[in-house]
Amino acid sequence: MSQLLYGSICLSDLNEQAKKGHKAFSRGKNGKIYFNVNVWINDEPDQYNNDASVQLNFKDATKDDQVYVGNLRISSGKPIAPDSVDLPNEDDLPI
Repeated sequence: MSQLLYGSICLSDLNEQAKKGHKAFSRGKNGKIYFNVNVWINDEPDQYNNDASVQLNFKDATKDDQVYVGNLRISSGKPIAPDSVDLPNEDDLPI
């Protein structure tokens, strides 16, 4: 049975890690920026009631490279729509 997870990913942390040159980020042949992630599903909800977390990932990552950028919860209904925000210009990223 499929389940819907909802949550957030911190764009500020993603931008910071991309600018630092974190190896999880790459530019595709289409010119778009991608990042690799691990999604960890917890056996039990954490202290904030999150059921899963999102971590940057790349081959041969060390403990210092393990950056968590988001959290997710299992939905019991319709997902919650986020507020709209002004997004930074992706041309500022060094990738």
